[in-house]
Order: sequence, then C-alpha cells, then structure tokens
Amino acid sequence: MTDQITSQGTRTALEDIDLTDASVWEQAAPHAWLDQLRSESPVHWHEESDGPGFWALTRHEDVKQVSTSPKEFSSWVGGPLRLDPPDDGLDQVRMVIIGMDPPEHREFRNIVAKAFTPRMISRLAESLQLETARVVGELREGTRCEFVTDVAARIPMWSISELMGVPPEDRQRLYELSHALIDDQDPEIAPTPETSLEGSAELFGYATEMAARERANPSDSLTSMLLEAEVDGRKLNDMEYTLFFMFLIVAGNETTRTATSHGLLALLEHRDSLDRLVADPDLIPLAVEEILRWQPPIHHFRRTATADVEVGGQKIAKGDKVLMWYAGANRDPSVFDHPHTFDIDRSPNPQLSFGIGEHFCLGANLARLSLRLLFTELLATIENIELAAPPRRLHSNLINGIKEMQITYDVR
Repeated sequence: MTDQITSQGTRTALEDIDLTDASVWEQAAPHAWLDQLRSESPVHWHEESDGPGFWALTRHEDVKQVSTSPKEFSSWVGGPLRLDPPDDGLDQVRMVIIGMDPPEHREFRNIVAKAFTPRMISRLAESLQLETARVVGELREGTRCEFVTDVAARIPMWSISELMGVPPEDRQRLYELSHALIDDQDPEIAPTPETSLEGSAELFGYATEMAARERANPSDSLTSMLLEAEVDGRKLNDMEYTLFFMFLIVAGNETTRTATSHGLLALLEHRDSLDRLVADPDLIPLAVEEILRWQPPIHHFRRTATADVEVGGQKIAKGDKVLMWYAGANRDPSVFDHPHTFDIDRSPNPQLSFGIGEHFCLGANLARLSLRLLFTELLATIENIELAAPPRRLHSNLINGIKEMQITYDVR
C-alpha cells in the first residue's frame, strides 16, 4: 500500500483515491488527490466498480500527448466518456464529432467550423454585446439574483440559438432539455433514468421539426448549413443531422454557463483580483484564461488505446481506457508557477480546458468572447457582490457545474 501526505496534510492510499465518485466532485475538485497522483503515479491505473478500470492522466504533458495522438488514442473505439455505452449507443456517439477520429472527424468538423471562425464570431459580437447588456441590465431592477439561471445560463443559450436559428420562444425549453441530458448524474436534475431519456426524445423531436422548417424556408443558420452539408459527396442522413444538432445545442450552452458561474465565484473568493478588474477592465481577457485554467468546465474526457503504447514511461495495452483529468493538467507545477494561486496576470497560460489537437473546442472563440463581454458588463453594472448562500455544485464527475449561486449586490 502506497501512502503520501497530501497538500491538506492527510494520508491517502493511492488505491483509495476514487475519481469516479461524483459526490467528491460535488464538494470541489479533489486537488489533493490530483496532486498526489501527479507526483506519485501520473499515469495511474484506476479501478472502477462499474467497468474494467482506466488509466488516469494528471500531467499536462501526458494529456497533450494523448489529445494530439488520435491514431493511438481513439475517440471512436469506445466513445469519449468513461463508461462503455451499449452497442446502439456507441453507434450514435460515433455519428457526432466528439466520438469520431480522423479523417472522418475532420470532414464533419469542417461542416460547422465555418460558423465559428474569428470572422464569423466578430459578426455576432455586436448583437452578443447588446444581448449581454440586456441580460445584465435586468439586475438593475433588484439587489439579489440566482446568478446561474438569471445570468450565466441565458447568454450562451442565446448565442447557440442565434447560430442555429432557434426561435426565441423555444430557447428556454431547449435549455432545460439539454441540461437534463448532459447533467444526468445529478438526481435533482434527472431524478430517474427516464428523465434523461425523455429529454433526449423531446430534443430529438425538436431537431426534426427544425429540419422541416429550415427545408421549407432555408436560412443562413447553422441548422441549414448542416442540412446542406456534404461528406464524401453525400448529405448527412437524418440521424447524423439530428445528433449533430443535439450535440451543438448541448455543448453550446453547458460549458460557457459553467465557466461564467465559476468565474464570478473565483473573483468573489479573490477580492483583490475582482477590485483590479473593476479598476482596469483591460485585464479581463487575461482573467478569462485564468478562470478557465482554475475551473475547467469539463472534468475529464476519455480515449481508448488502439495499440500497445507508452505514456510518461508507463506501458498501456491496446484496448485500455485512458482518462484525461483537466483539473490535474491545469495545475501541473512543471507548467504553471504557483499552480494553486489564482493569478489574473498569468501569461503565458497554456490551460487545456478547451482541449488540444483534433478535438479542440470549436466554440472556443465564442466562449472567450462571451466571457469577456459578460464580465466587462457585469463589473460595470453592479458592485458589492456577495454570496447570499454557499453555491450548490453539480453532482457529477464529468461536468464541473454550479447549479445554484445566490448573490446580493448593489447597482452602480
């Protein structure tokens, strides 16, 4: 039995570390465990009660290696998530870019990449700024709000809905459905397995309705782009289109909402940084990168080894699962000075919260813009921000979410 004194001064046996326990992540990212693994067993064989086990990666260098080596570490073989899906579920995951490998991945990614180029995002910037000002401006009507639903969730849902051509009256329901679909580990959000399945079915049906509307009246939306796109000389079939639509709706709002909520919490926990941003908003772009490093919206993604391979000196067998833990990589002391210090001056800041390589987040430019605009507008509108109650975190070892954060404030 291998023991180590963690940063909290307690002793934990390596085999007692359980990164699959969502109740642990619900309290906070277990950085003492991640530090211990990175120091003692950076490519660590982790048993799991509901599967064959996996290799847990906590070093920046190793996460980069696996992320940028799709031939050796596949998203297609076993999917991008820890648990092996049933065969029919795996077939569906393989129809979405997050579950594809090159060259197919590149072909499908190119379909939507045009909607997320810096030029296209700059075209959206003016209307996004107006929407951000409208949402934040509503805070002037009171002195208390639930920040996640009243602010953080609304702007990314607006952005992806604008790109997809979703009518305003449908957006709140789509947010609720996507929330239940991706956050299904949390019994409050998805109290039964049927909740997620029903949400998936309703979202599936909505995607079909959207397709019918767009075919009848084509627009310049991303939905029309999907319907007209060709891969290997053929258009997407109905299942490919529908799963692509659902993925974009879910991915387009979940991670930015999470980053926004964690960003405000980090600033409330580091008042000196908050005061500096108020005094000098030009620091906000750097602060956004540090927020993303500090609290990556996704805890982990998975790859599966396609051959016997080596990572960090550790041999990994063909077929083994490999999980990349971004909170570990983002606080690797070999890459980040004082990694457990929140530093809005940090530069360079090679955080891996958007991934790297083939599966680098398509919406990274839009997410960065949204976060910059939100914090610029928020800090210019309200002050004396305080937590009215401890934030409530998501019960999940996949999504690093805050599901409720009550705040009080004064209007400037």
